[in-house]
This record gives sequence, C-alpha cells and structure tokens, in this order.
Amino acid sequence: MSRRHSSNRRRGQQEAGQARRKRAIGAGGAAAAFLSFGMAPLVASPAAQADGLDFSWDWFDPAESVADAPLSAAGGFFDMSTIIEQWIYDPIHFGVEAWINSDFGELVNGWINESSGLFLIGDGADGTAENPDGGDGGLWFGDGGAGWDSDDATLVGGNGGAAGWFGDGGDGGAGFETGAGGNGGAGGSFMGLGGDGGAGGMGVSDGGNGGAGGNGGDAVGWFFGNGGAGGAGGNGTAGANGSYANGGTGIGGTGGNGGAGGTGGRSGYLFGNGGNGGAGGAAGNAGTSANGVDDGVAAHLNGAAGGAGGNGGAGGAAGVKFDGSYGSAGQVGTAAQGGAGTDGGDAYKDSNGDYLGNGGAGGKGGTGGAGPLGGNGGVAGNGGDGLTGGTGGTGGAGGAGAGIGGVGGNGSDGGAGGFGALHGGNGGNGGAGGGNTLKDGHGGNGGNGGAAGDAATDDNTVQTVGGNGGTGGNGGQGGVVSILGAVNGWGGQGGDGGAAGTGTYIGGNGGNGGNGGNGTLGGGGDAGHGGDGAASTGWKSGDGTIFSKGGNGGNGGTGGAASANAFAGDGGDGGVGAAGVTGAGVISTGGNGGTGGNGGAASAGLSAGGGTGGAGGAGGDGGDGTASGGNGGNAGNGGAAQLQGGTGGDGGAGGDSAGATNPNNPFGASHAGNGGNAGNGGNAPAGNFAPGPGGNGGTGGNGGTGAGAVNGGNGGTGGYGGGGSTGGNAGDGGDGGAATGTGNGGNGGNAGLWGGTATAGTKGVPHPRADGGDGYDAGNGGAGGNGGDGGSAVSGNGGAGGNGSVGGNGGAGGVGGKGGVDANGNGFNGGDGGKGGAGGTGGVGGKGGVSTSGSNGTAGTDALDGNGGAGGTGGAGGSGVNGGSAGNGGNGGTGGTSGSGTGGVGGSGGAGGAGAAGVAGDSPAKGAGGDGTDGTAGGNGGKGGAGGTSSTGDGGKGGTGGAGGIGGTGGSGGKGGVDSAGNGLAGGDGGNGGKSGNGGTGGTGGTSTSGTDGTGGNGGAGPNGGKGGNGGNGGAPTGGGTGGAGGQAGTGGGGGTGGSGGPGGNPGSDGNAGANGNPGTPG
Repeated sequence: MSRRHSSNRRRGQQEAGQARRKRAIGAGGAAAAFLSFGMAPLVASPAAQADGLDFSWDWFDPAESVADAPLSAAGGFFDMSTIIEQWIYDPIHFGVEAWINSDFGELVNGWINESSGLFLIGDGADGTAENPDGGDGGLWFGDGGAGWDSDDATLVGGNGGAAGWFGDGGDGGAGFETGAGGNGGAGGSFMGLGGDGGAGGMGVSDGGNGGAGGNGGDAVGWFFGNGGAGGAGGNGTAGANGSYANGGTGIGGTGGNGGAGGTGGRSGYLFGNGGNGGAGGAAGNAGTSANGVDDGVAAHLNGAAGGAGGNGGAGGAAGVKFDGSYGSAGQVGTAAQGGAGTDGGDAYKDSNGDYLGNGGAGGKGGTGGAGPLGGNGGVAGNGGDGLTGGTGGTGGAGGAGAGIGGVGGNGSDGGAGGFGALHGGNGGNGGAGGGNTLKDGHGGNGGNGGAAGDAATDDNTVQTVGGNGGTGGNGGQGGVVSILGAVNGWGGQGGDGGAAGTGTYIGGNGGNGGNGGNGTLGGGGDAGHGGDGAASTGWKSGDGTIFSKGGNGGNGGTGGAASANAFAGDGGDGGVGAAGVTGAGVISTGGNGGTGGNGGAASAGLSAGGGTGGAGGAGGDGGDGTASGGNGGNAGNGGAAQLQGGTGGDGGAGGDSAGATNPNNPFGASHAGNGGNAGNGGNAPAGNFAPGPGGNGGTGGNGGTGAGAVNGGNGGTGGYGGGGSTGGNAGDGGDGGAATGTGNGGNGGNAGLWGGTATAGTKGVPHPRADGGDGYDAGNGGAGGNGGDGGSAVSGNGGAGGNGSVGGNGGAGGVGGKGGVDANGNGFNGGDGGKGGAGGTGGVGGKGGVSTSGSNGTAGTDALDGNGGAGGTGGAGGSGVNGGSAGNGGNGGTGGTSGSGTGGVGGSGGAGGAGAAGVAGDSPAKGAGGDGTDGTAGGNGGKGGAGGTSSTGDGGKGGTGGAGGIGGTGGSGGKGGVDSAGNGLAGGDGGNGGKSGNGGTGGTGGTSTSGTDGTGGNGGAGPNGGKGGNGGNGGAPTGGGTGGAGGQAGTGGGGGTGGSGGPGGNPGSDGNAGANGNPGTPG
C-alpha cells in the first residue's frame, strides 16, 4: 500500500536538487505508465451506465461544458456541483482509490514514486500518538490521512492530511474530554473534497466542559470541490449534586459548557459547495441542590440555592462559496440551548410539618450558544419552599445571532418563586433575548418574568405576604441604527412581567415588563406589559378587623428604538392593581395601577423621510377597596419620530372606595383612587426632510367613586400634543369620581397643556434659471383638549371641572424662493410666500359636578384658540446682470386664521432685485473714449401679505411691503486716446444711473368678528436711484498737441416710490434721485 505519513517537509539544497532532476527525467514516463495501467480501464466505465452521460475529458474544459451551461448557480434538483460530484468525481475517485489500494497499483505506484523521487501517487498515513497529524496524499493522486483521535485531554485531535492534485483531505481526529477536535485536511488542487473536522471531546466528571469541534478542510480545487463539514462540539456534563455533608454548601454544581462547533470548509473555485458548520455541544444541566437539614447548623435549615446551567455551544459557521456561482454556501451549525438551572432546595420541616428555614433561590438558566440561529436560553430553576419562599432563578439569555442576517436566541422565562409560609418567593427575571448588531441582524425575544410564589392563606390570623412577579427580559438588539448598512434588522419583543402571588395581608406586585430591543428598518421591538397585582384574602387582627391590600400592577417596559422609515416599538401597558377583599368588618385597599412605558423613538432620515414613533403604553387601572381605591397608573409618552410622532397612552382609572373607615388602618386614610395622568404625544422634529404630524396626547384616567364620607377621586391630566407639520391634539382630562354619600365629588382633570405647534412650511426652491418657487403653506396647530367634568355629589359639593387647554399655534408659511437669472441677464421674479397655518381650536372647560343638596362645582375655564401662523416672506427677485433687467420680489403669504387667538401676521413682500450696472466705455489708444451704458432699473418690491382673520381675538397685522430694488450704477466713460498729431481725444460720457424699483404695498390687516381688526402693513421703502457714471478723462497730448476734453458725467437715476401702506399702515419712504457722476478731467 502506497502511504506516506509525513506532510511536505523541508529538504536541504542538495536533496532538493536531486529531487528536481529525478522529476525532470521520470515525470513524463511515470504519468504515461499510470494512465496506461490504471486510468484507461476507469475512464471507459461511466459510458456503460444507463444515464446517458458519456464520460469524456471534455467535461474538464469549462469553455465547452461550463461557461454556456444555462444552470442555476444556487443548488437544487439540477445543481451542476452535485452532478459533477456524483457522476464525475465520485466514480473517478472510487477508481483511483481502488487502484492505489490494489496489489498491482501498489507495485506500479511504487515504481512511479521511486523513479520520480517524489510521493506522486498514494494515500497519506493516518495520524498516531507520535505523529498526530495525518500524512498528505500524493502530489498527483491520493487522499490525505485521517488525524489521530486523541486520548489525552491536554492534546487536541490531529489534523487531517491534505490531498495533492486529486483527492480528499483527511478527516480531523476527535478530541478527548475537554480537548478540541482536529481540523480537516484540504482537498485536491484540481478536484477533491475537504476533510471533515473532528468532533470535540465529551466533558467528563461533574460539570465538565465539552471540547470544540475542528474546522472542516477547505476545498482548494480550481475545478471542483466541496468544503469539509465542521466537527460537532462536545457535550458538557451535569453538575454535581449539592450536599451539606462534610462541610458542603448544598448548592448544586454548575453544568458544563458545550463546545463550539467547527466552521465548515470553503468550496472549490468553480464548482462546489461550502461545508456545513458543526453543531454546538449540548450544555450540562446544574446538579440538584440540597434541601434543608437539621444537623445542628442553623444555616442548613434553609434550602440551598439552585445551581446554574451551563452555556450552550456555539454553532459553527457555514463554509463559504468561493464566488457565489455554481454551488452554494454550507448550512450553519445548530447552536445549542443553554443548560437548565436546578430548583432551590426546600427548607427543613419539623415533625409537625412546619418550615424552620427559608427556601433556596432557583438556579440561573444557561446562556444559549451563539450562531446564525442563536440558541435559546436554558430553563431557570424554581425557588424552594420555606418560611420565605426562594426567589425563582433568572431565565437563561438567548445566544447572540452571528453573521449577517443572524437571529438571536430567545431568553427563557424566569423561574417561579417558592411557596412561603409567611412570604411567597419573588418570581425570577426573564432572560434577555440575544442580539445581533451586524447587517440585517434580528434580536431574540426576552423571556417572561417568573410567577411569584403564594404565601399561606389557610389561617387568616397569620399575616402573610405574596411574592412579587419577576421582571420580563429585554428584547435583543437587531442591527445598529447608526450603521447605514444595518438595514433590515428588527429588535426583539420585551417579555411580560410575571404574575404576583397571593397572601392574607398583602398581595404581591406584578412584575415589570421588559424593554423592546432596538432595531433598524425591521422596526423596534414592542415592550412587555406589566403583570397584574395579586389579591389578598384578608388578615384578621386581634380586634377582629380584617385588613387586606391588593398588590400593585407592574410597570410596562419602554419600546425599542428604530431607524428611519421604520416603526419604533410600542411601550408596554401597566398592570392592573388588584382589588382588596370585600365583606363585613373588612378594611381593604386596592393596589395602584402600573405605569405605562414610553414608546420608542425613530431616528431622522438622511436620504428619505424619518420613521414612526411608538405609542406610549396605557396606565393600569387601580383596584377597588372597601376603604381605599388604588390610583390609576400614569401612561407613557409617545416616541419622537420625523415621519409621525407616537400617540400618548391613556391614564388608568382610579379604583372605587366603598366608604369603610378605620383610624388604625395601616394603609392610611380612606380615599378613592385618582385617575392616572395621560402620556404626551411625540414630536415630529424637522430634519433634512419635512416632518410629519405630531402625535396626539392621551386621555387622563377617570377618578374612582367614593361612598360614605369619602370624596370621589380626581381625574387625571390629559397629555399635550406633539409638534409637527400639523400639531397633535391635546388629550382630554379625566372626569372626577362621583361621591355617593356625604363626600365631595372629585375634580375633573385638566386637559393637556396645549395642542401641538405646527412647524413652518417648507421653503420655496430657489431657481437659477426661472422664477423662484412659492413657499409651501404651513400646517394647522393641534386642538386643545377639553377639561374633565367634575364628579357629582349627593350632600357634599360637586367637583370642579377641569380647565381646557390652548390650541396650538399654526405654523409659519414657507419662505418664497429667490428668482434666478435668464441667459440674457434678466432677473426672474421671486416666489410668493406660503400661507400661515390656522391656530388650533381651544379646549372647553369641564362641567362642574352637580350636587343634590350641596353646592355645584365650578366649571373649568375655556381656553383660547392658538394663534394663526405668520405668512411666509416672499422671495427676493433676481438681480439683473450684464445689463439685464431686475426681477420683482415675491408677494408675502397670508397669515393664518384663528378663532379666539390672534390672526397670523401677513408675510413680508420680497425685495426687488437690484438693477444691473452699466458697462464702462472703451478706452482706445488712438480714438475717442467710448460712452458708458446706462444702469438698468431695479425691480419692484413684493406686496405684503394680508393678516390672518380671527373670530373673537385680534386680527393679524398686514405684512410689510418689500423694498424696491436699487437701480444699477451708470457705466463710466472711457478715457480718450491720442491722434497721430499728438492731440488728445475726448473722453466718453458716463452712463445714466438706473431708476430704483418701487416699494411694495403693505398688506391688509386681518379682520375680526368681535375683536380688533389688525392694522395694515407698512409700505416698502423706495431706495435711492442708481448713481450716474463718471465721465471719461480726456486724452493727454504728446509733443505740441492739445489735450482732449473730459467726458460728461452721467445723471443719477430716479429714486423708487415708497409703497402705500395697508389700511392703518404707514407708506414706505420714497427714495432720492441717485447722485450724478463726476465729469471727466481734460487732458
């Protein structure tokens, strides 16, 4: 058998020279002998098959069989790489290996190798303990040897040997215990398969880690080759069981980590597929934790904490396809799930079955392995039972998503809290979702918070408290908002808060929701909702009174942020507060509602419009009680975003009170719950692009009803509207709660502070070769909110109504664009300014509460409408050049209207363009000086815009007329020359200055139905006329000649007439005639 153990080794100079000479003498004869004896019978065998594929060496000519083949480059039923492997490479490889391992083949191959002095044909030897790496195959034909399977944890498996021109790389050897597997050898340089990576060693003993799998060998064949598969990672082993014996801690041992899978090998250059990545090794679970024992050590009465699960092995990356054609990349290796944490131990019980210690905390779940599909987090352990139940373990985090488009694993749910004879254990927190910050990365979802443990409720004379629910895990991040290439990632969803546990005295609080993960174009993740509070069954005090308090609702998480053109995540809703127990002799208090989370923000666009902000979460409702109702939770704000601001959430309703009172109530004086405040609308800020509308504010929660002597709860405040192209509407205030007994009705909530203000209209586009574009009309301000109604009463006073809020101001009209200049130097007119936006309608005050026998409540104050926006300024006219005429300024925009606010000011007229200066006369050496040309007239100023109207407020002031353009200066006369006799010639006359343009007319003031009309705008000023040109100097004589006469000065242009003012406005000042030029100096 022709085998060589070693890889290519370095030779000395003499040995290398002998090898080259032997190769030169014997290579041709050796190849001919091999093909004659070995290959001739083989090449004919495929023709006898019934598939119709006649074998020919022409298959290896890409120009004839590959380049024009209309086959798919991506795999499939008719994949060219698969066809070549099955019908060409495999039969030839089978024949070559049969020849190499035949008796006659060994004889011929030995002669060929001996004659050439090189190892040309034969398989590499397998690795051994002394030489772990497999030997290389023959330079022409043969497979690489397999790497040695390690039996020593300190040594990795041997690497597979490489093939030469045609053949497979050897497989890597397996690792031992924690050792890594060897890498596969490279395939042949013409055709061949890369060797598979060796498997990682399996962990041993308690909590042993698995070894990493070896990488698959690359296929380096220029014609065909598949990459080798990555080796699988070894499995971790379970942790040791905990014990208190012999000084032990009782805690279960941590599970071993799984080994990472190896990377698949690269494909060949023309045909072939990348190798598959190796699977990550499974993580070991934690060992069992000890229960409490009575061994004389007080601390051992407690249950031991649970052990943590091991981390899952990462999946191996797929082998790449060399150039993406005629084949495909390999499959990614599967990432392993994290190992499970174990439950906390139970506390020791005495002979009566009573707990004498506390339960142990649950163990943490292991983190999932990283990979293109990240592994999920391991299951968390539950808390043990005891006097105080153990806290549930934290859920395992999801593994990170690897590579472009990788998906992070999901976090697991938190473990449940243990049962408590006195206090239930808290639920464990949910695991975070795995993130991926590369392009198109997707974040995993966060796990839900664990449910809390209940406390004992079988004896109402024992004061017990329920556990709190665990917090939900945060969603993983998908992509990076600041990276332009990270386009399609989405953030994971936040986990919901865990359920609360019950008790006799106090119910547990609901868990908080997790935050949504940040994303890019795929959007930010929605946040988790807060868990609901738990009820209490009632604790009987020494005097027989039963006290009970419901648990509070958990808070909602914050929505994930997003990039431009995407939707940010919504905030989570707050959990509902639990009601207290009811019945005779019961003094109970309802739990408060949880706070809603804020909506996520979206970034402004660079090359397109921005994203949409997430909605704020709603506040949770407060629970009812016989004595006190819980307060409603405040709501979250809408997220800011350029395309659309998020809507604010609604406040939660307050809980009702049944009117029971007790001076010894440990939870305070009896009251009805107040409504929660609403969230504000998100702004739509301006950026590179015009913004969208602002978000609407939410509605305040209603106050709870009060019975007996208890007052009704107050309504919550509404949220204000966000600013944007149109302002968002302010939210209404919540209604005050009714008083059904002797108490007063609750006050209505005030509306949100204001409706959103509209941003200015977009500017008109200045045009270099046409009239300036008109400014865009501005949007309207948002409406103010209405105040909440006061609560009714029977014998007490009615509640006051809430105040309405002012409407938002309209936006200012867009400025007109400047006019350009045509090919002849004539200026174009400036664009007209845009119309100002209307002010938002003011909110109405709430009605006062009606009382049957007491005083009615006062009504809330009505608010004014917002002011109309100012009209946009007209664009300036284009200035004349090269003797061209000037353009007129654009007209100012009309001010926005309003109901009870002030009308918008009219926009100012645009300034007229300046006239072109005259051209100076020529100064010839032997002729009279040329006359300067006249300057051209300046353009007229634009008309001021009309002021906006108002119903009950003041009308807007009219806009000021634009100033006229200045006339052009006359051109200077040219200097006189000298004639042949030495006489100086006359200088040229200066050109006349151009007339300045007239000022624009002031705008008309806005009218008002019952208020004061606005005054008209002032007229635009007429500027002074253009200056006359200077006369040219006479030519200086030479010899006995006479000097030339100086040129006459140009006359200054007429001044512009000031524009007439609007009604009540002042006219603009007239301009003076321009100064005359200076006469030329005689020669």
